[in-house]
Order: sequence, then structure tokens, then C-alpha cells
Amino acid sequence: MPNPHDKRCARRAPRLGPHHAALAGALLLVAGCGAESPPADTVPAVPAAAEALAEGASADPCPAEPCPIVPSTRPPKADDKNPPRFAAGSPFDTEYKPPIVKDGKRMWARSCLFREAPALVVEQWLSAKPETAGKVVLVEFWATWCPPCRRSIALLNRLHARFGEELVVIGISDETPQAVRALEEPHIQYYSAVDTQGRMKEALGVFGIPHVIIIEPGGYVVWEGFPLQKGYELTEEKVAKILAAGKQP
Repeated sequence: MPNPHDKRCARRAPRLGPHHAALAGALLLVAGCGAESPPADTVPAVPAAAEALAEGASADPCPAEPCPIVPSTRPPKADDKNPPRFAAGSPFDTEYKPPIVKDGKRMWARSCLFREAPALVVEQWLSAKPETAGKVVLVEFWATWCPPCRRSIALLNRLHARFGEELVVIGISDETPQAVRALEEPHIQYYSAVDTQGRMKEALGVFGIPHVIIIEPGGYVVWEGFPLQKGYELTEEKVAKILAAGKQP
């Protein structure tokens, strides 16, 4: 894994060796570059979910996009002169930040693809601490209040069950341990941790969750993005290809 004192992915282009170059080439296909995606100018200024919440609907607050990361995950103070626009804990009580469009893929974080990943830093493990040396590591930034995050738990459970010998699956929330442990369903079967400072998430510039990065054993990011994005979904098949590409001589 990268140096624990590094706080963000390297801005410079990495010096990839022959193995990394071959892996990068193989993974360009896995990343889904060139797949059809809505033009940038068609991205709505506000998530449709925000309008639904404003009208009092009970629809999924984040049907097609990650949940925006805002301070409202913490309850407002009693003397707060600027109460949330929606209910306490709503992800829509701030200005909506549109995604970054890169090669047709919409991103809610700064891209670190094929660059060295920031250090894996957590405050507390809620599961056993995983052994990551020599393995591919999948890290998802999430929160219990975010519907797409809860929906992706089933996918991560499957990845952990199928590829656990080669792949370390980790979910990191910036909530308290109590908040994460209070979520009983869906049950998390992979590694889980909290970092209320959100240091790794901040290093990646994440502003929408869930956000996933997959790191190969040498410390480079080989997949990134919103795992449920239509046309760019993270699937078991893609993970299998990433693991197979990493075994190439």
C-alpha cells in the first residue's frame, strides 16, 4: 500500500513498469471507456430526488446518482439559525454539485485512475483488520443514510464471498461507529471501518457516495467511480477481469 503519510493521489503521471503498462491496457476495456453516456449538458442542475423530497415524496432519494456529501449527516444544533432545507440528515440541504464527466463517464470525485492511491487510513475497524499485502483492495466510501450505499452492500457482499482470497473489500464511513453498527439490514459481510475525519475520502476529492476505488497490489488505482452508474456498473465480471489482468506476466 502507499506511504501512510501521503494524503492524496499523486498529481504527476506515474512511472509505470512493463507489468503496470500491460495491466493498464487490459483494464481500459474493463473501465468501459467509450460507452454511451448522457452528454454533460444534459446533467440536471439538481437531482430529481431532491425535487421528490421537496414535494414530500417517499421515493428513493438517489435513484441514478450518488448522494451528495454535506455536513447535514450531523444533526443541526438547537440554536442553528440556518436549519436544513429538508429533514435533518438529508443530503440535499446544500447546493448541488454536478459530476465531473471524464471520457463519457460521470465522476463524483477527482480521478486517480492509474495513479498511486492515497493511504488507507481509518480511525477504527468495526470488523477484524484485513491483511492487504499482495492483494487487490476495493474501498467503498459510504454512509448508512445513503440509499444507493445501502443498495451496493449486496454487491460488495457477493464480491467478498466470491473473490475473498484475492480481493479485500472494505467499506469506510465517516459516521460514528454507533451509527454504522445500528444498521442491521442489509448485513455487511466484508471489512468495515470508520474515519470521522474522512481523510482518504478527502484525498480523493469525493463529493458523492457511494464511491469505489480498486487498488492493485502495487498501490495503483485500476478502477474508480459510482458502482451503480448505468453503463459503467461495477460487476462481478469486471472484478474477475481485473484480478485476471493482475496475474498476467
